[in-house]
Amino acid sequence: MATIIVLLILSFIFRGPIRYYSKIVYHKVFVVKNNNHINKQKTTNLNGDIFLPDYDIFGIDISRHQGKINWQLLHDFTFLYHKIDFVYIKATESNSYKDKFFNLNWAKAKQFGFYRGAYHFFDPLESPDEQMNYFFGVVKLSKGDLPPMLDVEQESRITTSAYRHKVLRCLVLMEQHYKMKPILYVNQDFYKSYFKTVDFAKYPLWISRLKKSKPKQKNWVFWQFTHAAVVDGITEYVDLNTFNGSELDFKVLLKD
Repeated sequence: MATIIVLLILSFIFRGPIRYYSKIVYHKVFVVKNNNHINKQKTTNLNGDIFLPDYDIFGIDISRHQGKINWQLLHDFTFLYHKIDFVYIKATESNSYKDKFFNLNWAKAKQFGFYRGAYHFFDPLESPDEQMNYFFGVVKLSKGDLPPMLDVEQESRITTSAYRHKVLRCLVLMEQHYKMKPILYVNQDFYKSYFKTVDFAKYPLWISRLKKSKPKQKNWVFWQFTHAAVVDGITEYVDLNTFNGSELDFKVLLKD
């Protein structure tokens, strides 16, 4: 019993370093060999294996997990008369982690003519102001870029009201800084538990719903319908998303 108490006391005292190094381990990239889904013959599972909703505009969201991307192949890639139109790129996480491929992906997305957006992975245990200040230091939006996105996925032992307050604070700061309405990414069940309130109704939603039926929320703009798309130029599975509207509706989102 005494040993357990000592360990609890030490874990509390050194909670900062423990969290820091656990993030490093979490973000360590391990080389995966013999990936059977790697597409060397330019075939894809989007021509029949994966359900594609009946919309016109499609895009992917990427991070270090997708590795180094062949942007020319991605640019030339087509599936069932569609192309990848937009790319959302992970920029930061918490208040001190920057995705190691962000700068490269951000530049390449623009170079190859994709509509591009940047997102921050929300940490419920850290200050929203610190997280957003870090994000603002990394992400500079230009004319024609998509709105910033806040990726909210992590469960936490903090109260629901505190969780909501931190997320809302991030969204408010994003809107003030970039002068455009940010997008809240969340899976459908998480949305029901935390964000089905008046405060969040004014923010466009990006719903992760891995089903054939579209999201039920009225204010959804993006729908992530699979985590396992195979596309040319990327040697790992990638999330595929669609936009709820026409090309004209899509362009309304872009930064002036």
